[in-house]
Amino acid sequence: MRRARVHHPLLSVEASIRSLAPGGDGVAHLDVEGERRAVFVPRSAPGDRAWIAVDASGRPARGRLLELISGGTDRVPVACAWADRCGGCDWMHLSLEAQERFHVEHVRAALPASWRNCVVIQSTPAPGGLGVRSRARIHVRCGRDGRVAAGMHEAGTHSPVEVEECVVLEPPIEAARRALPAWFQGASGRADVAIACGLGGRPVLHARWWGAVPARTFSELEQAVDAGRLAGAQILLDGASRPANVGDPTPWMTGADGLPLRLWPGGFAQANAAVNAELVRHVADLAALRRAGRAVELYAGAGNLGILLAPAVGELVCVESDPGCCVAARANFAMRGIRARVVEADADAYSPRAATDLVILDPPRGGARATVQRLADSRVAHIIYVSCDPPTLGRDLAALESAYAPTSVRTFEMFPQTSHVETVVALDRRRR
Repeated sequence: MRRARVHHPLLSVEASIRSLAPGGDGVAHLDVEGERRAVFVPRSAPGDRAWIAVDASGRPARGRLLELISGGTDRVPVACAWADRCGGCDWMHLSLEAQERFHVEHVRAALPASWRNCVVIQSTPAPGGLGVRSRARIHVRCGRDGRVAAGMHEAGTHSPVEVEECVVLEPPIEAARRALPAWFQGASGRADVAIACGLGGRPVLHARWWGAVPARTFSELEQAVDAGRLAGAQILLDGASRPANVGDPTPWMTGADGLPLRLWPGGFAQANAAVNAELVRHVADLAALRRAGRAVELYAGAGNLGILLAPAVGELVCVESDPGCCVAARANFAMRGIRARVVEADADAYSPRAATDLVILDPPRGGARATVQRLADSRVAHIIYVSCDPPTLGRDLAALESAYAPTSVRTFEMFPQTSHVETVVALDRRRR
C-alpha cells in the first residue's frame, strides 16, 4: 500500500477497505505520518480499492471517497442518484445479501464476549429493497424567499436533501413526500413531517411545525383530502395546546394477525409491514414456548406486539408512556376481543410485580439501561428484548450477562439499504 501523500490538512491516499464499522462506514487502515490509523469511509465496501481524502485531525480519522479504482464483491450499482448526499440509505451500494450478513456480524460483535460463540444468530431477510417503506420522516425548511425544501437530512448535516424520487418509499408515501413543498408554500420556519398510511391506504401527515403556516396550506390539504390524495393531516404548531386536523389523520397498518392496526398520529410504528409481521410472530412464538402465566410488555406502543403476545401468555400487561398510543392500544385490543391491561406509565421506571414470569421490552434507540439493571436483580425467569440498535443492545445485555443466558438471537432486515437492523434476543434466567 502506498504511503499517504501529505496535503495539509487532508491526505490523499490510495487505500483498501477491510471491513464495515457498526455505524455503516467502511474501514481502511493506513500509515498516516508514521502512525497506523483506522480511517472510516462512508459509502465504501469491503474489498474496495479507492482514492480517498483523509482528515486525520480526529480519532478515528475520517475519509471521503474520491475515486473508486475497483469495487469489492459485495458492491452493487446504486439505485438512487442522490445516495451519496442523502443520509437515508447509507448501504445502498451493498447487495441485500451482504447487508444481511454484515448485520449479523455487527450483532454478534455487540453481544457480551462470553455469548458470541455459544449462540447461533439467525436472520430474516427483506422481501425486497426498493419501494417497501410504508413510513417516512421528512424534514422541511422554509427559506426567506418563500421557497420550501423537503427531504431526508443530508449526510452529516441537518439540512434536507431535495430529490426527484425516493426509490425506497411505497408509491403513496412517495407521492405525498413530493407534494410537501407545494402544500406548504408560503410557510415560514421548519418542520418534521411524518408520512404514514391512513384509511384506504391513502397517506396521512403529522407535522410538528416551528414557525407559521398560512391559511392556504389548510385549503391545499383539504383539497388533497377531497381528491383522495390524502386521508388526513395533523399540524401541531410550536406553542399550540392542540393540533389542527384536516380529514382523518389517523395512521393505520396491517397487524401481524392480518387485521388493521390503529396507530397514533406522530407515534412510532415499524416502516416495513412484511418484516414487522415476521418479527411479531417470532416474538409471540418465543413467548408461547415459555408458557408464562404473567407477562409484562414495556415500551408497548399501540399494541403491535401485544395483539399476538396476549393469546400466547396467561395475562399481559402493556406499559406505554404516550397517552395517544395507549388509546390506540386499547382500541386495537378491543377490536380483537383481546384481554390485556394497558398501563400509561414510564417504562424506564416501571417495576414488574414479583409474580411476573416474562418481560418483553422494545425500547427506543437509546436502549433501556435502567430497566435491565432492575431485571438483573429481579426474579423474572424470561426476557425477550427487541432492539433497533446493536451497540445499545450490547450495552444492555452486558448488564444481564451474569443473571441470564441467551437461547435465541435473530436479526430482521427491517431497514434494507441501511446499516440499521432489528434484533430479537430471548434470555432465560440462569439457575441460582
